[in-house]
Amino acid sequence: MLFLHLLPGLLVLLIGFILERWPPKRVNWFYGFRTHYSMRNLENWQEGNRYYARIILGIGFISIVVSLLCYYTLPLLLSLLAPLGVMLILFMLSIVLTNEHLKRKYGDW
Repeated sequence: MLFLHLLPGLLVLLIGFILERWPPKRVNWFYGFRTHYSMRNLENWQEGNRYYARIILGIGFISIVVSLLCYYTLPLLLSLLAPLGVMLILFMLSIVLTNEHLKRKYGDW
């Protein structure tokens, strides 16, 4: 049962590792950090994906820690849902943080 708690965090870690190890070479609509600002040019695209991959790795680690804490302290259903809620909030925040990073580095939109 512990594996089910850790699985979402492990999958996010895997995605972050893949994005960091094999970042997309060209701007595309399939793979990478895809926002209007990151897809403006190749420089924004590469920086956005590099920065986002690091954030995703952090989200994966945080998710695993939260999952472990919830597994040992909360009832079953709540211990499955609470980490997913935390992960959802962190993903929304990661999009904002990455776009703000690009905005600071390359100027206004």
